[in-house]
Amino acid sequence: MTLTIEHAYMTFLFPFAYHTKSREELSEQLENERFTFFTLQDKELENAYYGEGITVSHEEIAQFFYPFVEDKLFPAKTHTQDFLRFSKAFNITGHLQSKHEIFPYELLSIDITLCPFGNGVITTRLKMTDEIRDFSDVVNFIHFFRILEAKLDEEKGTSHHFAFGQYPSTSNLLFQYFLPFLEDYLIDYKTNTFGGLPFSEDERMLASAYLLCEENAEILDEHLFRLGQVDGKNTDGQPFISSTNPDYIADYVAEHTHMRWAPTSYIVTSTQAQITISNRPFSHSIRDIEKFLGKYYYNLLIHYFYKMMLLKVSFEHSEISWNKDKFVVDDLIELITRFSSHYYFDEVVVRSEGKEISHMLRKIFRIQENYLETKTTLDNLYRALEDRSVNRNNKLLFILTVFTVVSGIYGMNLVIEEWNGQIHWSNIWQFSFFEWLALLTALSGITLSFILICYSTFTVLRNHLRRYKRNGHK
Repeated sequence: MTLTIEHAYMTFLFPFAYHTKSREELSEQLENERFTFFTLQDKELENAYYGEGITVSHEEIAQFFYPFVEDKLFPAKTHTQDFLRFSKAFNITGHLQSKHEIFPYELLSIDITLCPFGNGVITTRLKMTDEIRDFSDVVNFIHFFRILEAKLDEEKGTSHHFAFGQYPSTSNLLFQYFLPFLEDYLIDYKTNTFGGLPFSEDERMLASAYLLCEENAEILDEHLFRLGQVDGKNTDGQPFISSTNPDYIADYVAEHTHMRWAPTSYIVTSTQAQITISNRPFSHSIRDIEKFLGKYYYNLLIHYFYKMMLLKVSFEHSEISWNKDKFVVDDLIELITRFSSHYYFDEVVVRSEGKEISHMLRKIFRIQENYLETKTTLDNLYRALEDRSVNRNNKLLFILTVFTVVSGIYGMNLVIEEWNGQIHWSNIWQFSFFEWLALLTALSGITLSFILICYSTFTVLRNHLRRYKRNGHK
């Protein structure tokens, strides 16, 4: 069934990792680039980044979250390890060109959010121009825009066009024109992904959108399914749906769709996107659009941060060398403990509708399962490495005990006179068997102690150096 979209507001979230030691420097750089530090106390920012006629109430955002979450999401100063949002309005009109269509859009603003523990999110906020578009065209635009670097043949050939230039991919547009300074601060994990980031999903951004179709239009399960799967058009330019099984589509929609405001409004959540579609008139939907750009965006952001953080820890413990990296396990356990005590909460939202959406995000992102799996894996890994360490210490203790017993019996009794005062090394050839035993025991004990001291010192210095580098001090 044909469905037309009359208004479309979108945000695209791209995760990145930065050096924690550069956090303050990056904050200053953002302010030098005319990004404004976002605080709820600054009411002038309520209508600065969201497009003409849209005002996001800071008071409503504050009332949406629990106070202990609000303090971390919206700190009053930049000198904190919590979430720091820097925003800049652009309001630039351009278009995305694919093989079959041209999609005009207005890029409204960009946020750089510095999250705790060296994570960050680039949020690109835009709207499609108020030209009536077919449903498939709008979903196709979301599909192409969220691709950072096209790798598949059917995705290649898309470009962005503005008065200031043409860019062959979304990543080129972001990092060559809007954010050229940011790459100097990013961590490259040397993996085969965009930016070397191992926990970005398939080199695509997470999409979020609010779509307004024509008034009282019928919204079908196939529309909701295609939103969750971001199914736009196929290579021939025809509407595309990635399933032909009506029962499967119905089950998917039931699992991924929040239907509190049906049949006029639906929120579809998947690992690729969270999209709201409504058939109410625009004049009656402005408040909902403001909620989408305000409190619902932050609800999505904090759960996306949870997902990023857990994937980051999972990646790092998967890279651990079994024989060498016990201290890395200690660091990861400390990291997950700090994360769970300061930022990871089962409940973050006060309002009932927000709680329902939060539960949907936690389920679709598999946050609780990933958290328990990560914590259990680290605990088991720590116990296994601890057992190996205990076994090594027991062997060392056995050796030292033998040396202590032997030296106690022989060390001071048989060669004490020869070692008193000046030692005549030429006389050692006249030592008896037991004197030789005592001499070798003493010298080997001294040598072993020296080696242990050197090894322990080297291990401590190496661990400090590696921890220093792991914290981003490079």
